[in-house]
Amino acid sequence: MQIPVGILLDRFGAKVLLAVGAFIMATGQLTVAFAPSLGVAVVGRMLVGMGDSFTFISMIRMINGWYEGPKASRLQQYVSTVGQLGQFFSAVPFWFMLESLGWNTAFSIMATASLLAVLLLISFTSDQAKGQEKHAAASLKVATSQLVENARNSGIRMAFWTHFVTQSTTTSVGLLWAVPFLVTAEGQPHDFAAFVLTSMVFMGFITGPVIGWICAKRPEFRGRLVYIVVSLIVLTWILLLSIPNQAPAWLLFSCFLVISIGGPASMVAFDFTKDIVAKDRLGSANGFANVGGFLATFVMMYLTGLVIDIYKGASGVSERYTVEAFRWGFSAQFLVIAVGITFFTVERRKFFKTTA
Repeated sequence: MQIPVGILLDRFGAKVLLAVGAFIMATGQLTVAFAPSLGVAVVGRMLVGMGDSFTFISMIRMINGWYEGPKASRLQQYVSTVGQLGQFFSAVPFWFMLESLGWNTAFSIMATASLLAVLLLISFTSDQAKGQEKHAAASLKVATSQLVENARNSGIRMAFWTHFVTQSTTTSVGLLWAVPFLVTAEGQPHDFAAFVLTSMVFMGFITGPVIGWICAKRPEFRGRLVYIVVSLIVLTWILLLSIPNQAPAWLLFSCFLVISIGGPASMVAFDFTKDIVAKDRLGSANGFANVGGFLATFVMMYLTGLVIDIYKGASGVSERYTVEAFRWGFSAQFLVIAVGITFFTVERRKFFKTTA
């Protein structure tokens, strides 16, 4: 949905799309709340995801409508960091609400909160500060052509590969592989896995503002920052996968904290785009860049599982999730990272040549 949402963002503005996204999420949550079957619940979950796709890049566009330069760099990172609280609230408080009040009531409350967000957005937000020059809204045809033009820009492609190479391993682990790796392969309790995942979110609160400060104060350092973060992630995986048997809990915890830095670092992509294209075409640029990390994430998740299945079949072992299986499975991530960092380097060089 990022590509069409980006086009719609350049056409209708951030306020409209934020309200529409919140309303779609409310519809999805109500569908999940009263779904008579799993199939209907899946449709509701898809609507929640669809509504969510309107939110992030619309917020980035609204920030850049109000602020410019270093202040926009810091606020983008702060908003993204605060947004991670949703992961915490959807886990601990919502689980408690689900257990206490039941399925229908819990999801109905979430839907009500989304509808309240619609009212607040309509009443108290605007696309830009008063007194700023308003850009004429692009038609859908023009907005689509702007997307094509953005995709041809080496700087926007650099932002795509920035998001691709920084976000992917963090999200792949957080969404899918952390629990089977930590609990089944490494023999840690579920409480430890939950603590690690929660700590990864809070690590973003620490590293996010630091990365935002670097982008604001030393924008020329952003490219090197991408290389540093990716190098840290790769070295962490090499250390973790070099241990022949189960790793101690303190080392697992430390490694996952380092891996989590990729999430906040992915915001560098949107710091690139805001300096490269005009505000009236920033929606499609950010939509294009935002696809990078999620594309890489799904490729990485699939390759990890595929290699684990291949290893199980070749080795003949009965248990699927072993330390050795994950050693091979997680190694597949290096292929995705290598592709991302290679294209990031190529597009970065092209961009600097065109702007020199």
